[in-house]
Amino acid sequence: MRTTLITSILTALLLSNMASASWTAKRVFNPIKDESPCVLESTTKTINDGYQETEIVLRVDDKTLQVVTRSNIDPSKSDISVQVDKKEPIKMDKVYLEQNVIFEREIATIIKQFIEGVRATFTLRFWPSYPTTGQKTVTFSLIGFTNAYGNLPDCSSGRLVPLLN
Repeated sequence: MRTTLITSILTALLLSNMASASWTAKRVFNPIKDESPCVLESTTKTINDGYQETEIVLRVDDKTLQVVTRSNIDPSKSDISVQVDKKEPIKMDKVYLEQNVIFEREIATIIKQFIEGVRATFTLRFWPSYPTTGQKTVTFSLIGFTNAYGNLPDCSSGRLVPLLN
């Protein structure tokens, strides 16, 4: 009986840590604002942008959701967005330094949906100065987001990483 209880507890802890592993709270240096805010960072995804493979990572704090990529974003159409599960898509606010999609105005809604949701799908476009490559989508798991978001205020002792990789 005691062994079963210990095994159940260890399994629950292991699954909890695996779920949180998709999201990490850390400090990120922002050279533009000369500050190091705590952010949640997703695991990195790789997608084809129409010309090459590109890495995408999400960074979230209480003011901004940032989609960081190594490819130039094409903001010429108004369809770059995030959609959590079956909810209405939320459109981006701006592109920052050509390779970062920024969501700010609806951040409270986005965080609430991330806490309640299972997955977030981003619709993106790349390479504005080349022939269009069309919409590209990438989906991130939200499992573990709530747990990691609870650690966000305590990440000040975490390692410092650059804002743009």
